[in-house]
Amino acid sequence: MEKILFSFADLSVKDKAAKEAEKYFARAGAHVIQQDVLTAAKRAAGISFREMLLTFADSQKVILRIKQTGDIFQVLLNNKILPIKNQDDHVKAISEIVAAMDSGRTKFQKLLAAVKIKPPAGIRTAAPKMEQVLASKRDALKVAISEVRAEIDKFRQGMVTS
Repeated sequence: MEKILFSFADLSVKDKAAKEAEKYFARAGAHVIQQDVLTAAKRAAGISFREMLLTFADSQKVILRIKQTGDIFQVLLNNKILPIKNQDDHVKAISEIVAAMDSGRTKFQKLLAAVKIKPPAGIRTAAPKMEQVLASKRDALKVAISEVRAEIDKFRQGMVTS
């Protein structure tokens, strides 16, 4: 039984257990690109816990909720609670989490691709100016077309009268 115990009081990404968890995720095929530990303790269902956020190479996020005793109380995968069968064996639990990430990867990436992101207020695009330029070109072409049609009408009237 592999048990990873976190230090609740001084939980950080430099903690030995955090590095060990990252190592087990890498062995299971999910590479952690960013770890973050929230400083504030939270309380839910009568249990005090701290959260460790793990971001993986494919942008999926796992939140480990760690109790005061140092073990994992709850796992959230992409902000949804993930039930774990092997709670006591953290290595098997990590492989369960990675399997859930693998099975939901296509759905997650479709949702990620569907998200519309507005550019920040300070960034300006060339689209409005390009729209004005194209509108003026369109108007100039309409004028040129109307002039050519007028000349064609003059030639047709000259042919009809002669």
